[in-house]
Amino acid sequence: MSSNADAAIDLERFELRLFPNDPPPACDLQSEENRLPYDLSAPPPTQALIRVIEHYGLPERPLVATRADGEEDEYQVLRGGVWIRAAREAGMDRIPVHALELPDLQAAFLALVLNEPQPADVAAQADALQVLLEAGLDEADLARTSGLGRGRLRRLGSLLELHPVLRQALREGCVRPQIAFAASRLSSGSQDDLAAIYQREGELSSADVKRLGGGDAEPDGARPAADGDPDGSRTRASRQLDDDEDPATRARRQAEELLRTLEQTEVADELRRQVAEVVEQLGHSAVLI
Repeated sequence: MSSNADAAIDLERFELRLFPNDPPPACDLQSEENRLPYDLSAPPPTQALIRVIEHYGLPERPLVATRADGEEDEYQVLRGGVWIRAAREAGMDRIPVHALELPDLQAAFLALVLNEPQPADVAAQADALQVLLEAGLDEADLARTSGLGRGRLRRLGSLLELHPVLRQALREGCVRPQIAFAASRLSSGSQDDLAAIYQREGELSSADVKRLGGGDAEPDGARPAADGDPDGSRTRASRQLDDDEDPATRARRQAEELLRTLEQTEVADELRRQVAEVVEQLGHSAVLI
């Protein structure tokens, strides 16, 4: 019993180092661009994102931490580095931020928690894509204007055929994006079975998808055309994603998909860089054609 009590005390002491007793002082302010660090852990912004900021302003305030002792030092970026990089590229010399006054240890813990990828981000993208495609927007123009590329749009479009129960679970963060993408390629019957498993157990694993997938999973980019859907069960948005591609565009899409896969695995940076160069060269080829 004493060991359990000691463990509880140790945990309480540990959490006291990470969680303040009261919410820390906070304020919204316009930070001078040069007070924010340049070595941000964020990908380079796309031209589409830069144009969004130029026309709409910064849609989200980055979260930063100031020093509790009032030092006029650089802010520590806790979340939103991508917005700061894009704001710089858009020419903003003063960037709106939400600043918390935190000691370094608590700031580091907050950054660790807040930068955990959220499955709902993928679900929100898929929902937005469905609205845009069902409004009649051209997929190729949308891919070019958004900077996502047709490969990414097609991958997101596969979620439009996901069982409604599983799609809602993805929105709620209860199903991981990798599992949702795999499940979306299965037959409707297999998806029904997966939905039943999720409703019964409250979760899905990759083993569930593999067990039910068997041979009915379709490779990316090989979904049947609209005339292979006699019952009309597929959405208009998902059917639009099946338009024929020219060879250069198809090659670029496949290279983009490979690059995204490599980014999610532990492979050498040099290999990822080489694939990224191939994607860029294929993009130029597609434009020339």
